[in-house]
Amino acid sequence: MMLTTIDKATIGTNLCTLKVSDMMTTPVQMVQENWSIKMVLDYLLKHHITGVPVTNAHGDIKGVVSMSDILRFENLSSGEKKQLIAVSCYSEYLGHAFEEDDLQRLMQYADFNCAISQIMTPHIISVSTEAFVPEVALLMREQKIHRVFVVDQQKLVGVVSTSNILDALLSVCAWPS
Repeated sequence: MMLTTIDKATIGTNLCTLKVSDMMTTPVQMVQENWSIKMVLDYLLKHHITGVPVTNAHGDIKGVVSMSDILRFENLSSGEKKQLIAVSCYSEYLGHAFEEDDLQRLMQYADFNCAISQIMTPHIISVSTEAFVPEVALLMREQKIHRVFVVDQQKLVGVVSTSNILDALLSVCAWPS
């Protein structure tokens, strides 16, 4: 169960002093770097989210992927998609480069044949649980991102998205949602 409810008593009337720990979503949904782009797209749609951190098999955070990354991939030219497939884990596993015919067949289902690690952003932007909401809002605007990850003692504990901030604003204003 994801926690995103914002307690009006916690917020009071001052959004400026609200900490991210009071409004972050927990637990954080994650995907693995070897998942296909199609698998991640289905996961995002199923969970009604637009981005997730990407982990390796050991659970280490390797980056973040968003719907924007997937849309950019979908809009790549055939040549650019072919390059991604050519350097995919398949060619590494097989130990040789693909023949042109193989690449053409794999291109037909590029979103199934390319791993999310090939299109993710290879770092995340994070804040402490003690960060204030206006700090996070400014960071998100400056970095042109829609979510920041919340860490406590180097452990990922939550995520704050533009939706969380807007929900807090609506709550402070006693605006029906």
